[in-house]
Amino acid sequence: MSAEVCANCGSRNFRADRALAGRLVCNSCGNPLDRTNNRSIVKLNNITRSKGRRFLLILICIVILVVIIN
Repeated sequence: MSAEVCANCGSRNFRADRALAGRLVCNSCGNPLDRTNNRSIVKLNNITRSKGRRFLLILICIVILVVIIN
């Protein structure tokens, strides 16, 4: 059993694909496992998205306040 998690579907079931030089491929969705694209990078992407949403929310609040003041 692999400790790796598929970034596409979340499955932990992988097999080695000879066509990809033995690279691990998810049995559920067929997505190749990229060893550099692990959970820490997925977590970093989620943090980046939340910061973008926070910025957008603050910008909308500022626009609403400017419209109300004028």
